[in-house]
Amino acid sequence: MIWRSLLLSFLFVLPLYWVWIFEFILKIPIPLWLNSICALLSFWIFLFIPSRMKFWFGFFVGLLWFYWVGFSFVYFGFAYLVPLISLVVACIYMLIFALALYSSNLIYRLIFLLSLSFIHPFGFDWMNLDSFLAYSYFGVSKSDLFMILVALVSAYFAYNQASKFLFILSAFLILCALEFPSPKPNPPLPYKFSLLNTDFSQDLKWQKTYAAHNATLQLKMIHRSIQEHSKLIILPETAFPFVLEHSIYFQMLKDLSAQSTLVVGALREKDGKLYNSTYVFQNHKVHIFDKVVLAPFGEKIPLPDLLAKPLSKIFLGDGAPQFSPSLKFGYFTLGEKTFKSVICYEGTSARAYEDSPPYLIVISNNAWFPHSIQPALQKNLMKYYSKLHQTTILHASNGSPSFVISP
Repeated sequence: MIWRSLLLSFLFVLPLYWVWIFEFILKIPIPLWLNSICALLSFWIFLFIPSRMKFWFGFFVGLLWFYWVGFSFVYFGFAYLVPLISLVVACIYMLIFALALYSSNLIYRLIFLLSLSFIHPFGFDWMNLDSFLAYSYFGVSKSDLFMILVALVSAYFAYNQASKFLFILSAFLILCALEFPSPKPNPPLPYKFSLLNTDFSQDLKWQKTYAAHNATLQLKMIHRSIQEHSKLIILPETAFPFVLEHSIYFQMLKDLSAQSTLVVGALREKDGKLYNSTYVFQNHKVHIFDKVVLAPFGEKIPLPDLLAKPLSKIFLGDGAPQFSPSLKFGYFTLGEKTFKSVICYEGTSARAYEDSPPYLIVISNNAWFPHSIQPALQKNLMKYYSKLHQTTILHASNGSPSFVISP
């Protein structure tokens, strides 16, 4: 039963792994027909897997989906905890799936599958089964998912009862769930833009010597983009891994903004609080947008202070800086286009898309999780929200490819 559970769990998460294999390893677009079939297979497995397999199935799904979560602990001197963290995360999702698959009743499972995207352990919301439809021919709304699930159930009974009506109903619902091009797609930007991509190792990125060296390299990249007539230049999260306002680069970037609008990730300090921020340099002026949605355990410990403070001291050291959240997201305008600006984890959060922004700028530092599926999961979620809200996403990253996602 263990090996069968492992096989079914791997087939279940295939829509995510195809994104990783095609988009990040082969570097070619993922075939939509392939992921469409695999998404249907994933939902079929969830609906019909025997309840007796629920614990092992949930464990392996959690492990295959989130084995990388503890990789960041390597950079805090706790590499030996990585396997333990992976196992703990897998066990958490084992319990969630044990509840989801407790009953074989199809109505129970259908309702639970529709509800799983609202279950966020410790505020971590990357277990979103709706996102299996991101790279597919299907729509990604709850109504689309509901029609697909009812179609699969109808197909099951059509096969077992030799019912032509149920077969027709199943085919009809699948057709209704297909996504058709938007009648009013977001128009392309009327000017050239550059998404700068870097590959600075996380263990060196924050050292003073390397930070200065990397800053010089990025200034050269900015100059090159300006020479290529880019009107909007976007750098990754913490491209300048220090308080930018207190550095010599602040004025340099202000001066360069006379020629192009610069979107730059860096740190900010105000009233004794530290922020992970986006600096927008535009015509010698600066707008600063602080991160609103902090990453659980990466930037905040989502536990009561009684537990959070001692854990922070253990893993980050006594007196380690703690990031503070902002209360609202930032927007800026270039030409006639308005951009919403978010940072890394925010780009995969439903909160960033509540107002369905037509254009979203996301800056990330994925060097925390090298050689893992994490950037593919991030891209899959951003594609999901892009389709759901008709948002065009411009993503600049360190440690993984930069890209544009259109609805």
